[in-house]
Amino acid sequence: MKYNQKRTIFGITLTKRAWNNILIYAVLLLMFLLYYASPRDNGSTSEQTNTEVMGLIPGHLDLQQIIIDDQTLEHSNNDWRCRQPCSLSKQQSENVARTWLSLRMQPTELEPAAKVVDVYLYFGGDQTATVEIYTEPRLLLRLPQQQRVFEPMDVTIESLLGR
Repeated sequence: MKYNQKRTIFGITLTKRAWNNILIYAVLLLMFLLYYASPRDNGSTSEQTNTEVMGLIPGHLDLQQIIIDDQTLEHSNNDWRCRQPCSLSKQQSENVARTWLSLRMQPTELEPAAKVVDVYLYFGGDQTATVEIYTEPRLLLRLPQQQRVFEPMDVTIESLLGR
């Protein structure tokens, strides 16, 4: 082996090929250490979806009827009326419908308890949705079709039920 094919670094004499191999392994080791030693952000994507605020009713659906217990609110001629027998005035019916139409909510991991009532929403085109309202541990909405629980934003149970 010729002398010009050997290199001496830190008092160690090796061939060019051996030094190249050492350099490659050192870079791989450094990459491995930096990858596994860096702090992880494991829950960042799930936290972003959990804090996502969304509306209950998509904009492309036309809400026609809301049934809460024995009260039926119907949309006709751009206003909401409660079908008799009903304890809600026209203004209360409008407020309840407006609350449901503008309802904003975010997903939650809380387990609902103390079910209050089922609310049935009927849309144009024979589409329906069921919303279960719970009051424990706080006001929660459960969508049984999706098996998901949501926390409503800036509403009370009274404004949702018209009581």
